Amino acid sequence: CYSRGLHPNTVSLFRDGVRASAPQLLPDSLRNKVLFPAVSFKNLSVHVNCGQQCFAPLPFRCRMLQDASADDVQVLRHQEPTDGKYEVLFPVCLPDRG
Repeated sequence: CYSRGLHPNTVSLFRDGVRASAPQLLPDSLRNKVLFPAVSFKNLSVHVNCGQQCFAPLPFRCRMLQDASADDVQVLRHQEPTDGKYEVLFPVCLPDRG
């Protein structure tokens, strides 16, 4: 979720409603920019909640991404292909080879 409260311009990781890391300050180059949620880990699975409600209560009040006001987000529309066919890429990697 995003907040303008105690830790503005930071990103934090929460697990089951408990802060799992200290707030990380965003670099100056990312402040006041549109940020796209992205998570990348190796050899594990991650469940990310971008819904309207938190899975577990947080120690503060904030609005979730899907519940954000229009002033706080930028909605991008995808352009439909002229032939109606979409291209899908499936990255394939071999263990220990990248």
